[in-house]
Order: sequence, then structure tokens, then C-alpha cells
Amino acid sequence: MRTHIPYLLAVASTVATRRVDERLAAYDLTVRQYGLLTQLSLEPELTMADLARQLGIARQSVHQLVNELAEAGHVRRLPGADDRSRRLEITDTAHYLLSRIDGPLARVEAELLGDLAPDEADTLRSLLQRVLAHATDDETWLPAAR
Repeated sequence: MRTHIPYLLAVASTVATRRVDERLAAYDLTVRQYGLLTQLSLEPELTMADLARQLGIARQSVHQLVNELAEAGHVRRLPGADDRSRRLEITDTAHYLLSRIDGPLARVEAELLGDLAPDEADTLRSLLQRVLAHATDDETWLPAAR
């Protein structure tokens, strides 16, 4: 019997999330908060709906994450294009924080990938980006789209 890919992805996600959360605890961040900050730094004009779609989570979860990050001083809410919308902006503190987190996340990546060769890791990254682009109907996951 073969192991189905959705199951493998779910288990890999659980293991990776636990390890990343352990490393990010020193920065008072979770992997979801990190993901939201990263998406906003790559695409500053994203709406809450865009963030929810890209992160694969409910809008309510995005609102909760934004509230937590705003309280911590990592995100500012600014007026949007109309009276009802809000634009999000990450702060200089968050930019600095993201630059400091790169090393710890690279170490988690190395731990998770074990003895994969660099070209195998690149292939895995590329395949996962393609899967995410397809699953979210959002090509910004693809390196050429960024």
C-alpha cells in the first residue's frame, strides 16, 4: 500500500510547524505570524482576503493574527482605498525581526531535510511551491512570480 501525498504533507506540516514554533518562540512569534509578516513584506498591498487565501486559513484567523501582530508592534493598520477597507503595513521592527529569523529557520530546514543533497532540496522547494500555487490558485507562490 502506498502512502498518499496529502497525508505525507499533513504530517510534514505538523512536524515542521512544531520545530519552527520552537525556534520562533525566542522571537515571540509563531510560524503563522511569521508567514503573515513574510507575505506582507513580499506583497505589501495584500488584503485580509488575499492573506487568508495565500496562507490557507480562515479570514477570522487572519484577523486574529493581525491583532496579535499589531499589539506586538509588528503591523500597522492604515486606511485603505475606500472607507471600509484597511491596508496593512509591517513596521521597521518587523523587518528587522524577519532579517534575524533567517538563520534559525535555515537551521530548522537543514534538520528537516537531513541528508538531502542541495539539488534535491531545491527540487522539493520547487515542487511544493507549484503545489501551493495550484492549491491556492495563486501564482505568487512561484519564484518567477515574486
